Amino acid sequence: MERVKEWIAGSDAVLLGFGDEFTLRKAAKEQVIAAYNQTARLIAGKPWFAVTVNTDDLIYESELNRFFIVAPCGSEAAGNVVTMENYDESAYLPQWEFYRNWLAATLGRKLCILELGVGLAYPSVIRMPFERTAKYNQKASLIRVHSKLAQAPEELAGRTLCIPQNPVSFLLQQNGV
Repeated sequence: MERVKEWIAGSDAVLLGFGDEFTLRKAAKEQVIAAYNQTARLIAGKPWFAVTVNTDDLIYESELNRFFIVAPCGSEAAGNVVTMENYDESAYLPQWEFYRNWLAATLGRKLCILELGVGLAYPSVIRMPFERTAKYNQKASLIRVHSKLAQAPEELAGRTLCIPQNPVSFLLQQNGV
């Protein structure tokens, strides 16, 4: 965790990605929200943006500011999820545009990409774009925390930190929970 804190502290901004290991299917509601809150404390004082493929809306119950969160796979609470036949993606598009503009402004800056529990569900939303961002921004670093898929491409060697652990458990261990 010390290296994670160092990489975040040395960055100009932080890009967060939350995947399927950050859901009720993998941990209790209180644990997931506590892990989101721990993430908020880790990035305190840094400009940040979060992308989540989770539809359980728990991220909105955390200390993370919803203004800097985009959920392109939808929201169960709103009854609009990507797996539904009548999914309306227009609900997230304005926030996605805001995210894309934020991300464009990080090019050439020290960007710490913190990917938490992102597997291969919807890889074109977080995993692949985050790798591309790290590839093209030579000042970017990638921290990938996942119980089974923590590896990163060789071309990012020296700028990646791969942690093979469940991200909720990893974050809660740091907080003594």
